[in-house]
Amino acid sequence: MQPLKTKILKKTSVILLVINGVLVIALTVLLSLYLSSFSNSNIVYVDNVELFNGFNMSKDLGKINKDKITKQKKKLDSLYTIYSILKEQKNEEKSTELETQLRSEDQELRKMNEYFSKDLSQKVWNRLNQYIKEYGEANEYKIVLGTQGNGNVMFAEEGINITEDILIYANHKYEGNQ
Repeated sequence: MQPLKTKILKKTSVILLVINGVLVIALTVLLSLYLSSFSNSNIVYVDNVELFNGFNMSKDLGKINKDKITKQKKKLDSLYTIYSILKEQKNEEKSTELETQLRSEDQELRKMNEYFSKDLSQKVWNRLNQYIKEYGEANEYKIVLGTQGNGNVMFAEEGINITEDILIYANHKYEGNQ
């Protein structure tokens, strides 16, 4: 009778061992799937254009610069009108003098446009990058990608688009709210 009990116990042990092995494998697979889906949610993106245009600093600097550029354009238009009249009247001396001033004012307008498109934009992006980094660290994101729909990220699920969240955060920080 003893050998029969031993055989049954051995078979039961083997069956339990197999069942335990299957359970361990199943749990490992489920845990892997859970962790991989969890880590994917730590990869998010922002729409760079929407972020830049919606950021209050961009709006403030844009308004200030637009006013300056508009004034400069009006000045140039007035000078050009006077220049045209002088050319019609064949007043060469004054038209030559005004032509020099027109070139100078046109160059000033170009400098203003360049300053806004490069320098001010860089200042805005420097500030935004600082805020994005703070926000990413606070929310434990592994990667925050930037997209414009024509570059690095051509498609991503809408659920991982955090543009609006970062925009709210950045505008609060810019306005001095914590």
